[in-house]
Amino acid sequence: MNSFPWRLRVAWWVTARMTPWLRSSQERYFESLEGLIRPQSRILDIGCGKEFLMSWLRPDKYLRWSTSILDQAVIFGTDPWFSSLRQNTSRLTACATADHLPFHADSFDVVTANMVVEHLAEPEPVLREIFRVLKPGGVFLFHTPNLRAPQVGLSNLLPYAFKRVLVPVFEGDRQKDDVFPTHYRLNTKATIESAAASPGFMSRGSTMFLLRRSPRCWVRSSFSSFC
Repeated sequence: MNSFPWRLRVAWWVTARMTPWLRSSQERYFESLEGLIRPQSRILDIGCGKEFLMSWLRPDKYLRWSTSILDQAVIFGTDPWFSSLRQNTSRLTACATADHLPFHADSFDVVTANMVVEHLAEPEPVLREIFRVLKPGGVFLFHTPNLRAPQVGLSNLLPYAFKRVLVPVFEGDRQKDDVFPTHYRLNTKATIESAAASPGFMSRGSTMFLLRRSPRCWVRSSFSSFC
């Protein structure tokens, strides 16, 4: 596991003492994924980037999900950016866009996308591809910012060139090349329902908001004002 910058250590210490009830949306995402994992589950992580389980997670959380997810499942990853894949230690990765996945139909138990769908200019072809590669009864779990959150709405108004300068200032370990354009086409309940209707999904609401095509697959989206 990586050594952690002092800023993260301070943030963990302050959060644990001042707001122990507060959980990040990343924690909710991995807890949801953890509940879907069975021994030898086949997972496809779309937009996998440099790592599946972020090294900046709190050490106890990192260890927990390393054991319950990484050690239990077989995880494949795709990303259109070869520069990111070169830094990924997994050997099960492919350089590919999400609308042309290099896998056979009915290949995966779970497809994940962690902070990825906000970058999709055309979500419908991606949903069709995800539907194709999922096994019957498979699950699509994605984590994405809620466009209704004030800070996300404000971010949507900022020019991309300005974001490339601003984001590394606030996230010191992130480089300009890791800041990608956002479109927010799947970032409200209404837009998710509309896009999911294209490949024939039927929808229903729940605590985490579920979209289902019975009996073929589930689509779950995790919304948080902290994104």
